[in-house]
Amino acid sequence: MQTMITTTRRAAVGGMLAAALAAISVASCSPGSLPGSPSSILTGGGGGRYDGTMSYRRLGGNVLIDESNQRMTMALSLGASDQFTAQFDSSSGSRGSFQGRINGALNNGTFQATILVSIPATGVGSPIPFGPFTFRPFADAGNLCEGRGEATGSFSGLNFSWTVGTITYSNCALLTSAQAAATAVSPIPQTQPAASARANVVITIYPSTTIRRGTCPDGKSGFPFTVEIAETAGVAVTLDDTLIVEQRRGGQVVSTEREDNPLTSLGAGQRRRYAACSEDTGTYQAFFTGKDAHGNSIRFSTPLITFN
Repeated sequence: MQTMITTTRRAAVGGMLAAALAAISVASCSPGSLPGSPSSILTGGGGGRYDGTMSYRRLGGNVLIDESNQRMTMALSLGASDQFTAQFDSSSGSRGSFQGRINGALNNGTFQATILVSIPATGVGSPIPFGPFTFRPFADAGNLCEGRGEATGSFSGLNFSWTVGTITYSNCALLTSAQAAATAVSPIPQTQPAASARANVVITIYPSTTIRRGTCPDGKSGFPFTVEIAETAGVAVTLDDTLIVEQRRGGQVVSTEREDNPLTSLGAGQRRRYAACSEDTGTYQAFFTGKDAHGNSIRFSTPLITFN
């Protein structure tokens, strides 16, 4: 897909996320049942904890990664009618998150999701002759490699699996693929100990990620929707003052822009809702970065929103 890239700074995010026209009270969520129970996704709430394995495969680049099968734990939460989020950790030190759209139910469904991962990697140093051999010492890459990809997967009974064809890393010369398989072990997403907790920010779009034409709050014809932003781990967040927006208007190519972030802080456990509206058909997705109160770097995104 051809991509056009521009860079701008605006006081509002595409007329949508920054269009915080009215705060809306937040309804409580039901606890849900064990994934695999025969119930479709109809309302917010629910999810579970999964245990399984995952692996990465290096497709290109000059850094090395752990390509063995790794133990993985994952916490998954349902959002609006077609959305879920998940966070996972592996035994090799990698971690990641999903922001996805699901078709079906947790016992019988498929999904597409944006995956954001952080993975430890080592570089390879200059060659050192040593008799009949050539040694290349490992060199610490210094930081985790931060990547993004598009995952597809399925739910079947208690089982959950996913694959990513290509993960591109912004701060390392690295391309990987990834795959995982897990089984539901609890109806309650795993919580982290307070001493090691990381912030977790979830963005949910209501009524769904596909928005139909209606009337905007200002009375104009457009695509009205509601944005919910929630910190769910009980750790405050400070966000960077800009964010990345990827948008396709009508039949145009995708444009990537850096815009001013209207939301630069979120309190521990805080949940906000905003009314927003787009006047254009097409797609929209925003990517946020920042740090939590414990100094951990965080990244999260909106779901991919379609105005149809």
